[in-house]
Amino acid sequence: MCTPVWVSASCLTCLFVHTALTAVIQTQQTVLAAVGEDAEFSCQLLETKDVLQVTWQKISQDVETNVATYNKYFGQRVNNGFTDKVGFKYTGLQNCSIVIRNVTEQDEGCYRCLFNTYPEGSFIGRTCLQVYGKNFYLL
Repeated sequence: MCTPVWVSASCLTCLFVHTALTAVIQTQQTVLAAVGEDAEFSCQLLETKDVLQVTWQKISQDVETNVATYNKYFGQRVNNGFTDKVGFKYTGLQNCSIVIRNVTEQDEGCYRCLFNTYPEGSFIGRTCLQVYGKNFYLL
């Protein structure tokens, strides 16, 4: 479980500490995007670790769905069902970001970044996407 430990004045950036592993991950607490805009999520592991892979997941009703992965040996991969929607903006094993293109209501929710390390395990950050302009129609 991640616990917020610091919030900036804008309340859009939050540092999380993974309670079991004590590494610090910097990520946005909330990303706001209008329908049709792009939304960017970034996660940075602030301590140097032996990261083998960074995985992005969408959390829906307590089910985690893998969205995209950046692997030390195999590079980047966007999973089926997300290839037209998600792309990497920056790929790195300590700092990784994705972009959700042309945001819709269905994209709203929380996303996790997992820094998978050896031998320590996973360090996890979480960002939630809030979509506005959902019911706005031009006459």
